[in-house]
Amino acid sequence: MTDDEIRAEDDRLITVDVARAVEENEFVPYVQPLYDMANGKILAGEALVRWTLPEDGSVIPAALFVPSLEHTNTICGLDWFMIDGLTEYIGSVVGTEAAVPIALNISYQHGKDPEFSKRLAATADWHKAPHGNVSIELSEATLLKGDEGVEQLVRTAVADGFVVVADNLQTGTEGLRTIAELGIRHVKVSASIWRDRPEMLPELVSVAKELGIRLCAERVEQSEEAHMLVAAGIGVGMGYLFAQPMDLQSFKALCEK
Repeated sequence: MTDDEIRAEDDRLITVDVARAVEENEFVPYVQPLYDMANGKILAGEALVRWTLPEDGSVIPAALFVPSLEHTNTICGLDWFMIDGLTEYIGSVVGTEAAVPIALNISYQHGKDPEFSKRLAATADWHKAPHGNVSIELSEATLLKGDEGVEQLVRTAVADGFVVVADNLQTGTEGLRTIAELGIRHVKVSASIWRDRPEMLPELVSVAKELGIRLCAERVEQSEEAHMLVAAGIGVGMGYLFAQPMDLQSFKALCEK
């Protein structure tokens, strides 16, 4: 077999196994909190998918199966499985301290579906989840490709009251301005900027304020980093300094402390 044939067969086998795992509820939503770094308050969460094997409880990292689902155009099914579970949870905590926005990374392939936002609204409404607490997250790289379907998805979702988050900002103010034109007002800043190129922060923070964008620093791991970011004007952060990803019940309990 050629390398391409081997990859295609691997993709097929993983796709079949994922379909079975979805049916048997082996995929579990985990959430990592976003914090106000000045006062320690949880402001939101980012959802991550975990594939837990029933035999021994071991976890398969998303990096080992998501690429195959992208190759085979089957990733959207897993996204909708996660969206359903998350909106059910969001609807269940309305009126509690745990009622904060939760974002799920979704595939660019949803840009091919002109009914995405309508279906998202129907799912959220079924579970009585406020649209403002339901977030979808797309990478900066995806948002800057100029894909008309993705751009329309973003604009429609924003118009329907959902929160759209731009993940992994790496290009700085140029990317920030393009993202703002789509109606996005929540942006996560890659550590490749705030940690590796801190000289970019003053302009980035200034432009974000001009555009009405809330910045969140990703992968904050040291208290010194948090202090530096707050002093620079980025008040929201996430990372192992604050909390690791956790299951929904643990997230709820943490919010209600």
